[in-house]
Amino acid sequence: MSEHASNPAAAPSSNTSLDQLIYIELLGRAFLRVENNAVIKPEPAALAKLSMELAEVFRKAEKSRLADLGPKNVGYEVKLDDITSWEKK
Repeated sequence: MSEHASNPAAAPSSNTSLDQLIYIELLGRAFLRVENNAVIKPEPAALAKLSMELAEVFRKAEKSRLADLGPKNVGYEVKLDDITSWEKK
């Protein structure tokens, strides 16, 4: 039995991508029980495509958020000539 199967709250391994984590979550929520048979609705391929799209949107939003949190170059303009003059000293 895998670590995740025995402990569903266990942290994912470091090599699990965001796409995979989203897919696993979506797949776990997509099961329907019909007359003692497990049926996945929608199709697993559609869930995989959706998980990749959601992960890409998340990465773009995260990148934008991190850029907003980064240092701002307000009121300063450093030119190449300025940097080369530092090297001469």
